[in-house]
Amino acid sequence: MKGFLRRILRADDETARLRRDFMRFVGHAGGAGSLLDVGAGDCSMTVEYQRMLGVPENHIHTIEMLDKYIATYPPYIQNSKVNLEDGRFPYADGSFDLVVCSQVLEHLKNIFLPLAEMERVLKPGGYLALGVPNLAALHNRLLLAFGAQPLCNAITGPHIRCFAHKDFLKFLTSNPCFSLVRCAGSTLYPLPYPLVDYGARLFPGLSAYTFYLLRKERSSGESAWMRSSVGDTCL
Repeated sequence: MKGFLRRILRADDETARLRRDFMRFVGHAGGAGSLLDVGAGDCSMTVEYQRMLGVPENHIHTIEMLDKYIATYPPYIQNSKVNLEDGRFPYADGSFDLVVCSQVLEHLKNIFLPLAEMERVLKPGGYLALGVPNLAALHNRLLLAFGAQPLCNAITGPHIRCFAHKDFLKFLTSNPCFSLVRCAGSTLYPLPYPLVDYGARLFPGLSAYTFYLLRKERSSGESAWMRSSVGDTCL
C-alpha cells in the first residue's frame, strides 16, 4: 500500500520538484550582480542561480560548513565557514544583491541571528529568498488530526524547528525594512500527480514547502528579527 501511494504521488520526485520550483521562484528576483547562498550544500543550486541570473563568477559566495561538500566546489565559488547559530557573516554591510537560504532554517534552533545577518549583508533594493518545510501542509494537518507526527518534523529526522506558513509569513513581514514580493509553494500531498504540482500553485499555504521573496527597502540598526527572539512560552 505504501509503495502504491508513493507511486501515484510520485514521492520519489519530491526533491527534484522542490529544486525546480525554488529555482523558478528565485528567478523572480531578476538579475543579480552578487549572490550569497547560505547553507549551500553541494552548491549545485548555487551554480544554477548563477547561470539563471547572470551573476559574475567573481561575485558568488557561499556559507557551508561541511568539507565533503566544499571539496567539490568549482574554484570560482568563494566559501566561508560560519556556524549559523552563533557566528557573524564575514562580509561588509550591504555586500549582496541577492541572498538565498533554502531548506536550512529548520535545522537551526537560533534562526534570529542568521536572519539578521542576511539582512545586514543585503543591499537596500536587494532580495532575500527563503524556503522552508511547511508544518501547516495538508498532509501534516491530516497526520496531526489522527495523532501522528508531522513528516516535516519526524522524531528521528534532522529538523529541530517547524514553520507554519501563515505565522512564518507574519514573522517575516514584521520586519519594517522588508516588503514581501511574493510567496509560493511546492508539492501538495496527498494529491496525485500532476495535481500535486497544480494544487501547490493554487494553495501554497497547504503545500509541503513554502517560499518567500522579500525586498530590502532600507537599512536599520538592530534587525527587527533579532528583537523577535523570545524565550519559550505557551502563550
